[in-house]
Amino acid sequence: MRILLTNDDGYDSLGLDVLRRSLLDAGHDVWVCAPSGQRSATSHSMTLHGDVVVTRYADRSYHCSGSPADCILYGVKGGAVPVSPDVVISGINHGYNLSTDILYSGTVGAAREAALMGFPAMAVSAMHDDRDVYPFEAAAAFLVEHLERFLPLCDVDTLININVPPRPNRVWRVGNLGHLEYYDAVERCETPSERVFDTSGTHFGVPSHLESSVLRLKGGVAPGQSCGTVHTDFSIVAVGNIAVTALQVLPAASEQGCRALRAMCGVSVDSDMERMERDVAGGVVR
Repeated sequence: MRILLTNDDGYDSLGLDVLRRSLLDAGHDVWVCAPSGQRSATSHSMTLHGDVVVTRYADRSYHCSGSPADCILYGVKGGAVPVSPDVVISGINHGYNLSTDILYSGTVGAAREAALMGFPAMAVSAMHDDRDVYPFEAAAAFLVEHLERFLPLCDVDTLININVPPRPNRVWRVGNLGHLEYYDAVERCETPSERVFDTSGTHFGVPSHLESSVLRLKGGVAPGQSCGTVHTDFSIVAVGNIAVTALQVLPAASEQGCRALRAMCGVSVDSDMERMERDVAGGVVR
């Protein structure tokens, strides 16, 4: 199988290398296009202005100056990586991508971009133990073992998200998504400072004095589940099981919210659907 690997931790990350070697040992044709540096929490961001540089650093291996999603967009669609993969796998990420995490995750963002481009896609993440040791070998072995079983589930609408706890017990379960509460703090690194500008040559009302603050996100505290949803991926990894979730590529619309909006505009669900079907049949674009 021809496999393209990417991630958001950078092309030289250990998780990516372990996965690459495991897939090679299993007989797969493995290619890499990963970010040139750390790109965690970049979600599905893309470079729309300026150049993206894709550099070949080894045989079948490239790094990209842009985001994880750029690795797929510019690497594959742009032709910098001369391959059309059978599947795109993003990971192994250094840390979980559970529940609410997927909104921020560059790892999942890259897999989502691959799915939108028509490639089957998966994302794999693992968490370290109290000695800062990640179960990359176990995560890679799990993926290699289940790759062909999970692959038929991946299409333009669905990607597979896998999370491996520090000491996996080889049991895997299907996880729902839940809301996580984060306990990160925003700390001020410096007291507000005043910057003075010479505005004598401007005509746009630019203030001559601007106050700036230097801030930083201080993490290190694990999140907690803040909802009553059962069988979440978060609760599955908490007991040592591997969590596997089939994620929708396109975020779902709120049925309750849509019903309320239809009521506001005086249109029932049935009549609204009938109107849209007529518009489609008649070539009307709204």
